[in-house]
Amino acid sequence: MTREEIIRRFVCVPSRVAVVGASPKPERPVNGVMEYLKGKGFSLFPVNPAYAGRDIHGVSCVGSLEDVPRPVDVVALFVSSGQQDDVLAVLARLPFKPVVWMQPGAENAEAELNLRAQDYDVVSGECLMAVSRARCAS
Repeated sequence: MTREEIIRRFVCVPSRVAVVGASPKPERPVNGVMEYLKGKGFSLFPVNPAYAGRDIHGVSCVGSLEDVPRPVDVVALFVSSGQQDDVLAVLARLPFKPVVWMQPGAENAEAELNLRAQDYDVVSGECLMAVSRARCAS
């Protein structure tokens, strides 16, 4: 799928997004992105073992992608490349292939190449919120 198709299907139309690295802390960029996406009608699934069981924007956070209760369209990574090994291992075991969206600061060239080789669609270095604001009608 091209970047344009991904934006049209999953950013400009509310989709199901697992947010890896979710945080309830208002000063964290991920929190603001989640608030924006929720306001646009996205179904969010916060993922962060540090906050498992806590509500983030009204949704119970889970500790792993494996614990997300339903398939998602997009896995948005808000964790640095050095913290992605476990997440990428779980991603490979899921029975579906979501778009992997590497937010700014979560870029990982090696993982991106490996994911593409496994037929994942990947967007890297762009912010979901910024792309939505710039490309999608309000």
